[in-house]
Amino acid sequence: MAAGRRAFAVKGLAGTNLKNDILVPAGVSVGSFYHQFRDKTELLLAIMEEYAQAFRTRLRETRRPRPGRTALDMARDVYAMILDNVEENPDLVSIQLRERGSDEERVRHSLRTARERWIASAAEDYRSISNASGVEVEAHLLASLTVALALGAMAQYLEAPRSQRRALRERLLDGLVRFTMGGIPALVKPAEAVLPFEKFEPRNLDS
Repeated sequence: MAAGRRAFAVKGLAGTNLKNDILVPAGVSVGSFYHQFRDKTELLLAIMEEYAQAFRTRLRETRRPRPGRTALDMARDVYAMILDNVEENPDLVSIQLRERGSDEERVRHSLRTARERWIASAAEDYRSISNASGVEVEAHLLASLTVALALGAMAQYLEAPRSQRRALRERLLDGLVRFTMGGIPALVKPAEAVLPFEKFEPRNLDS
């Protein structure tokens, strides 16, 4: 699994040679591999699913309501967790971003499923905030847009030189939170401007 992560992150599914790039470095025989997996795509799917499950668990914990915590706080915590995830799992994030255009339908389906689960989770957040605030929102559309925004931020952060990430992290966090909560006006108004939903505490958001 570890050798597969490294190889797929650098070369992608199509460019990875199962024997030379994964099995030889891992010290695993061809026979042992095929006892566990049908092909290298199945190995990639197992790696991606393990990562997706860990990400969902961490996201659920980050979204857990706490006394006095506002929707603005939660948005910042979620985006901070996502950027932390890039730092901690650059190879897995690279795989996720690289394989969105994979020629293998099984891989595209796995990524779509993971993204749809993330969107559904975010939509529940927005419905809860909407109910608490009395402001009606298109929860699923809003969730789709913010997940797309998060994926773009992950790619930008991953591509940045490590020496620039600390400063970039603060700019991204500030911009992501303000844009998510207030749209374009939130980026042109003074920073102290009150954003929509800022004063509302989310309800129990566990899915």
